[in-house]
Amino acid sequence: MALNGCSPASNEYQAPPPPEVTAAKPVQQSLTIFIEENGETEAVEQADIRARVGGFVEKLSFEPGQFVSEDQELYRIEPDTYEANRNAAAASVEASKASIQVTEASLASALASVQKAENDLKRERRLQASNAGSQATLDAALAARDSALAEQKAAEANIEADKAKLLQAQAQLDQAELDLEYTVVRAPIEGRVSKTQIKLGNLVEVGSTLATVVDQRNIFANFSISDRKLLELVEARPETEEPADSPEDWSKIPVYLQRDGDTDKWMPGKLDYVDQRGIDQKTGTFGLRADFDNQDGKLLPGMFVIIRLPVREVENAILIPERAIVRNQTGAYVMLVGSDDQIEQREITIGQTLDGWAMITEGLSANDTFVLDGLQRARPGSKVSPKTIELSTKDSPMLQAAVESNSDTAESEPVSEPTPTVNPTQDEPASDSSTAD
Repeated sequence: MALNGCSPASNEYQAPPPPEVTAAKPVQQSLTIFIEENGETEAVEQADIRARVGGFVEKLSFEPGQFVSEDQELYRIEPDTYEANRNAAAASVEASKASIQVTEASLASALASVQKAENDLKRERRLQASNAGSQATLDAALAARDSALAEQKAAEANIEADKAKLLQAQAQLDQAELDLEYTVVRAPIEGRVSKTQIKLGNLVEVGSTLATVVDQRNIFANFSISDRKLLELVEARPETEEPADSPEDWSKIPVYLQRDGDTDKWMPGKLDYVDQRGIDQKTGTFGLRADFDNQDGKLLPGMFVIIRLPVREVENAILIPERAIVRNQTGAYVMLVGSDDQIEQREITIGQTLDGWAMITEGLSANDTFVLDGLQRARPGSKVSPKTIELSTKDSPMLQAAVESNSDTAESEPVSEPTPTVNPTQDEPASDSSTAD
């Protein structure tokens, strides 16, 4: 009888399948490179409402946050004392006018006396010349004439004094009327008024702050840039017929603002002012101010914001997500997938990083395929099983704003619709790898 035994199991080594990685081609598009700085907003117009006279507040004519017009009544201070002062000053003016009339009548009398004395003196001189008059009578006529002239001068001086008193009384009346007018406190500018700092019925003193009016329909954003970035900005200014440092010249540079926390909204504005003192020697920075329309009220004074200014345009820029880049002490690299799915380590030069993307200036072309995810499984010289996807920058607000910024001057390269779309800020981050050596 023959016995059939089982054949021994094969002990041959079975190579594992190539590791799976996610691969993609770079995005190629035209974009604008920006200077980005932090800034702080302030209202274009803001004015404190202050009491210009003292007294008790007897009326409030607004609600906190209300929009008020220039010269609109906001407070009323008890006017009784100021009305009395005005009436007293008006009476003083009338008294001064009456006094002038009295002194003018005295002057008329003095002029008549002078005329009579002159006539008497002429007559006495004719009598003296014909030896018909006495020396004593002539002397008396001469003295009477001199006395009448003195009375005339005194009357004229009294008129001038009374006129001066009238001017003084009129000035006091003007001040009294001004003080009475100041009992009605009005809005110095147009805007929204804050809550009152003085309650109804309380005593205010001259100079007391009552509230504040803020016009937020336009907002300033103050920020600073380094001297190096200033040179880039100067080169980026459009050519105009205006003087090189005129406000009109600087205002041609567009500015974009984003609120802290926003991800996809940029507000356009324009440069409004540059520091005329030049670069601050202590900090090495240059101060600027931009003006933004704020009719929708999305900006408030005192907010910290992000400011961007375009400095140059780049045509057909090569962009890859930052997480696809391997960095070590010798430089930056990407892992390329060859036509035979073999990994090649390629050194690259990074020009600028924008919103999770890196612009590659050397070492990568639009036709190269690089490893996006799975870098820890990609070894130079080994094979991988790539899953290729298409990238898009449409989920990157900064890059989209960059494209829109230069859309008037340059046509961007078409960006294929992603299948699927990959956001470079998601999934696993890139890490340093010893395999990049």
